[in-house]
Amino acid sequence: MSSSPTAPVAPAPAPAHATIVARVSSRGALWVGAAWGFAEGSFFFIVPDVWLGFVALFAPRRMLITLAAIVAGAVAGATFLYFATIVRPDELTSLILALPAIAPADLEQARAQMQDDGAGAILPALVEGRPVKLYVHGAALDGVGLVEVVAYTVLNRLARLLLFGSVVALLGWAGRSIVAHWPRAVAALYAVAWVAFYAAYLLTHQA
Repeated sequence: MSSSPTAPVAPAPAPAHATIVARVSSRGALWVGAAWGFAEGSFFFIVPDVWLGFVALFAPRRMLITLAAIVAGAVAGATFLYFATIVRPDELTSLILALPAIAPADLEQARAQMQDDGAGAILPALVEGRPVKLYVHGAALDGVGLVEVVAYTVLNRLARLLLFGSVVALLGWAGRSIVAHWPRAVAALYAVAWVAFYAAYLLTHQA
């Protein structure tokens, strides 16, 4: 009697995968997102999309709650920057202009747009590639209300982060077998992609 052929057994997920998933699904990961949102909303220049995408890639179901934490942090960061500008306008202008890839002309353009459109100018910044912090700082310098600034900051962040996070979460879901079996390689490739992006960005946006 011939034995029936056995179905091939799929390789088990790498142990590192479970570790990464546990960490990006933790409460601490939400604090990372909130802190990153706060930092980039004020003085840090690397976008929190980096963290959101990493979470979405390994734990797609955690994307939305991580996005919420980042947006909350961004609102806190924008509020801090707004009041810090009112208290120390010259020092804050110097600090912002010292950030990578930001030139005086960028701040002037942001302020000119806000004179025409008010805080609504924050939304076009989404596609123009100009940091929201320039608009928040300009709003404080020119007396634009904080409530408007916060509202449009939230809309800006939601529009960008929801799109990006959804795309990466879809990739993480569709490629879950690859992510599970080669988590370190996937994480390394993800990091390299962001390093390449920022290298190109800094080269083409030299102040």
